[in-house]
Amino acid sequence: MLPFPRLALLAAVGALLFGVADAQARGGSYVFEGGSEAARQQVRAALDASDFDWDRVEQTITITISQCGCAGATPGSIILDESTLVASPFGDRYAWGIVQHEYAHQVAYLLLDQADIRQAREALGGEDWCYERPGVAHDDHACERFAATFAWTYWPSADNNQRSEAVMSAKAFRNLMSRLLPAPRSRPAPQRGIIRSGPSGRASAKLTRAR
Repeated sequence: MLPFPRLALLAAVGALLFGVADAQARGGSYVFEGGSEAARQQVRAALDASDFDWDRVEQTITITISQCGCAGATPGSIILDESTLVASPFGDRYAWGIVQHEYAHQVAYLLLDQADIRQAREALGGEDWCYERPGVAHDDHACERFAATFAWTYWPSADNNQRSEAVMSAKAFRNLMSRLLPAPRSRPAPQRGIIRSGPSGRASAKLTRAR
């Protein structure tokens, strides 16, 4: 048995660590349709790895997981590939940047107004905002630049495959986001990872894609 002073110190450190972990558990409000438990756990881990407070997206997002060979987002919905989440040859955390990229689209869809989008486009460049013009290359849509830079900024890890797609430094992007997003306010506890029964549904034909 440890002496009391050491026990007290360990208890205090443990409380501090658990408190920090709890404070950073801002994994967003979402429900799953389809997917294995291993794939769903990958999504949770990806969102928890990010430094962004996903709870700021107050709408509950439906995350569909299927063997689609795709990744995409429309307002309120995300679709992810089962195999990429659980069987990537590049490692367990390869898909995390992709998950964060697609959830970053929800930030743009649901939190940015037209004035914000104009400001973001000015900073990010690109030929349009988000697929308004046909024939524009994936990386030349400003919304894709936003999502990739967002994912890299809030999870600057060597495992983040979005790093090569980022078009701004993390510091500059954080400064941009501080201007775009309103200050957080109190809100009800979000739903996290609820599993819906029934079919997984279909992806919209107009999906944004993360490479």
